[in-house]
Amino acid sequence: MKHVRFYYIRHGRTEFNRDGIIQGGLVDSPLVEESKPQIEATARALMGVDITRCYSSPLGRAMETARIVLAGRDVDVQPLEDLREFEFGSIDGLPHKEHAHEFLGCYMRQDFSPVGGEKGSQVRERVARAFQRMYEESEDGQNVLVVAHGSLFRYVFLNYYPGGPLRKAILSRTTLVPNASISVLDAVDGRIELTRLPQTAEQFLHR
Repeated sequence: MKHVRFYYIRHGRTEFNRDGIIQGGLVDSPLVEESKPQIEATARALMGVDITRCYSSPLGRAMETARIVLAGRDVDVQPLEDLREFEFGSIDGLPHKEHAHEFLGCYMRQDFSPVGGEKGSQVRERVARAFQRMYEESEDGQNVLVVAHGSLFRYVFLNYYPGGPLRKAILSRTTLVPNASISVLDAVDGRIELTRLPQTAEQFLHR
């Protein structure tokens, strides 16, 4: 029986997060300096976990977060294209305030193809590909760090949270995914289940 545990971390707070800029898979911005202590707290919360592999979205904000979490560990960060954030098309990188109506309409349908972005079904497929690959490349008993994004996590939720479709659809849109939060997925003999919803480092330590 092969068991792999995934620790899913959302990247730290970025300049675009701070400034209210729509930030999907087509744009990137650096982490703000004040987010680094929060990421370091996440690293301390995982100090007792023997992390043997790390996969990250190729976007800089995720790669930098992964390197901070892994500081002092002999683990390489492997970029994985399928972990890239949901692509929001022509409104990616634009001020949210000025495009809120357009963004909300696409968000509620989970379909940004009207503005040249991705459909939710496409994101869901690549999330499934990513976790299948990570599971296949890992060995029994390994703990794997996965560093990616908030909107992408909604498809982790839809794919792997137990329960019916309606419950998952509602919760996937309402569950908060804080920057630098920790979620846990367990994969046993290829069956993957989201076993802990996103928590801050403090919440994770006091579960």
